[in-house]
Amino acid sequence: MNLIQLGLFIAAVGALGIYLKFLRSALIDRLMALVFFLMISLAIFFPDATTRIANLFGVGRGTDLVFYLFAMGSLFVFIMLYSKIARSEEQLTTLVRELAVRDARKSE
Repeated sequence: MNLIQLGLFIAAVGALGIYLKFLRSALIDRLMALVFFLMISLAIFFPDATTRIANLFGVGRGTDLVFYLFAMGSLFVFIMLYSKIARSEEQLTTLVRELAVRDARKSE
């Protein structure tokens, strides 16, 4: 085992621990986090496996495949976060309007 493998595995364990301890989520989210952790662990300890999988998909190197998956995952997360922010802004606008109308009626 290389030093980098140990460092990456410790970082993955730490990230999983933080997620499970501090971020409350549904059971399916926790299971997905565990699956991702297992996939990351396998990629850390068996780096040649990512190259073999990449070759099955027509990608030359495992690093490229991991990067493409990361890019697509990041795009998905950005879209989900944007939709949550937009939804929160709409709810806040509705609440402020309702409070303004209520307060206007009180002052009459």
